[in-house]
Amino acid sequence: MNKTKYMMSGGLAFTEKGDMEMLSKKAKKGWHLKSFAFMGYRLQKSTPEDVQYTVDYRSLEDGEREEYLEFFAAAGWEYVCSSYDIHIFKAPTGTKPIYSDRESATDKIDRTLRPVYAIGKFIFPLTLLFMVMMSFLTGAIEQFSRFAFTVSLVLALPTLMMMVALIYRKRKIRVSKEF
Repeated sequence: MNKTKYMMSGGLAFTEKGDMEMLSKKAKKGWHLKSFAFMGYRLQKSTPEDVQYTVDYRSLEDGEREEYLEFFAAAGWEYVCSSYDIHIFKAPTGTKPIYSDRESATDKIDRTLRPVYAIGKFIFPLTLLFMVMMSFLTGAIEQFSRFAFTVSLVLALPTLMMMVALIYRKRKIRVSKEF
């Protein structure tokens, strides 16, 4: 019997809550998150557990990791895995969420948005520049501009989609009566 399997992610910027709920359902069936995988998660077969998952986005400086993990542990959350600045924790179902108020929940999204904005500041003007060059130039420079525009557009569209999704989620938190 296979002891590991893959679960696709909907993209944390778009389906964070759904991904965490799906991981919880899988844990009840004995499939526990082991690590991130390309566009998803690697699960490992074990004893079924009634747990909930949460994700946090935080860039950790040298020496901050231990204190960061202790903060979550003190609140009842067990570290599971990380990929770059994305960290996933689990806790028994019913454990109080780390981000239980409007301010901390929007702060979490702001931390997620920072690198997306940084990419956008670079890629959006570049895409526009290549589009203009493609429109006004001819010959080899036009061909290069067409290729560069296509490549930059492939990077710009997902960046824009992530920005819109995160800004929408932040706005939803601000107007939610849940907090």
